Amino acid sequence: MGHGGSDVPMIRISYNDVHKAIQSTAKRIKDEFAPTLFIAIGGGGFIPARILRTFCKVDSDGVKRNIPIQAVGLVLYESMGGIAESAGTEVVRTQWLDFSTLGKDLTHGGLLGRRILIVDEVDDTRTTLTYLIKELQSDIDKQLEAVSDADEREKLRESTKLGVFVVHNKLKQKAGEIPSSVKYFSAVDTPDVWLAYPWECDGDIEEHDAMRSENTKL
Repeated sequence: MGHGGSDVPMIRISYNDVHKAIQSTAKRIKDEFAPTLFIAIGGGGFIPARILRTFCKVDSDGVKRNIPIQAVGLVLYESMGGIAESAGTEVVRTQWLDFSTLGKDLTHGGLLGRRILIVDEVDDTRTTLTYLIKELQSDIDKQLEAVSDADEREKLRESTKLGVFVVHNKLKQKAGEIPSSVKYFSAVDTPDVWLAYPWECDGDIEEHDAMRSENTKL
């Protein structure tokens, strides 16, 4: 999420801004990580994941093939004694992976042997990102435990990789750390400002784009 408090400077982001930022980072992602599965965090990660897929197609027998995208829903809330809820620090799943659609050969559970790139629009507090990495690693470990052959299990463990891509990384203190084993990519580093994304605009999108000239100079 890109929102901030009322006293935080607002930076309006256009679709073209997002597209260009992703395009400028895609080659490095493809060269250094070569993802074979995207996991988009809903709903801010949906559009970036779709744009990134355009630039990271996999060459297979001379044919460029799209990388599959899975979606997860995560919300942050703080319990208020059962009376009300507000944005907070506890992550709750609202949607999880559909393992049945991860390929015809599901003998290894669907995640093993893949280079999995988590995609979101912004790395703000990092709470949802660290939660998702932990939960995905738990699922991977469970699927590895189900592999009876020890040599095959270790080969799959070695070939299963996690990575993260965010369009914007806010340069601020985070609530958690990305494990060193997880490759991290950000297209643009920003101060701790309010990022107003076009898909969050509930008014005139052309006016939203036109008002970008009023953005605080970073």
